[in-house]
Amino acid sequence: QYAGPFVQIQRMANPLFNELIIGTGDKDRFSMSQPKDDAQFASYALDPVLARVLNAIYGPALPIPAPPRVDLLPLVQYLPPIAAEGTPVGPIADLLRLNTGVSPTPSDSRSRLGLLGGDPAGYPNGRRVSDDVTDIAARVVAGVLAGGEFGGFPHNSIGDGVNVNDAAYQETFPYLGYAHSGRDSRHTDPGEPGCTGTCP
Repeated sequence: QYAGPFVQIQRMANPLFNELIIGTGDKDRFSMSQPKDDAQFASYALDPVLARVLNAIYGPALPIPAPPRVDLLPLVQYLPPIAAEGTPVGPIADLLRLNTGVSPTPSDSRSRLGLLGGDPAGYPNGRRVSDDVTDIAARVVAGVLAGGEFGGFPHNSIGDGVNVNDAAYQETFPYLGYAHSGRDSRHTDPGEPGCTGTCP
C-alpha cells in the first residue's frame, strides 16, 4: 500500500543515543516516537545497553557504575553541567540542549572531547562539528561523569581511535571538510609507504 499519512522512521538529537542507550527491542519504537513521550524510555537512560555490553566484554578490568545511572541524567534532562545552576529540571527527553550563556570557544582552543576535555562550549552542550561525539558518548556511558574510580583510566581512554579529521574544517557553512574524491583518490595498499598494519 502506497497511501496514507507519512510516518517518521528516524530522529536524531544526542549522537548515538538510539545506538548506545536504547535497547534493541525498542529501537524502532524510539525512532518513531516524539521527544515529548521519551519518559517511556527513561529506564534505558538509567541502565543503558552499552554499559551492559562493556561489562560483558571487559568484566572487572572496566568496572561500570551500577544502575540506576543518575550520572547520565544531564543527557536526557536539562541539568548542570549543561544548564546553569538553579535552572529548573527539564523533562526526560532526547533533545540536543544548548546553554547560550556559555561563550563559544575559539577554534584553536577547542577540545575534541567537549565538556569532558574542559571545554564547556562543546558537546553535550550543543554539538559542534569538531566534537568527537563517539568518544564522548562511549566514555560517558562507561561512567566518567560518575567520577571516583570511574573518572580516570581506563574509562577516560575508551574511543574509536579516530581523534583527528583528515580534512581541514571550513570556517563557513557547511563547516565540514571537503569529501575525498572516490574517483581520483585511491586507498593505500598493504606494503606501500604510508600503510601501517592492515590498510584497506
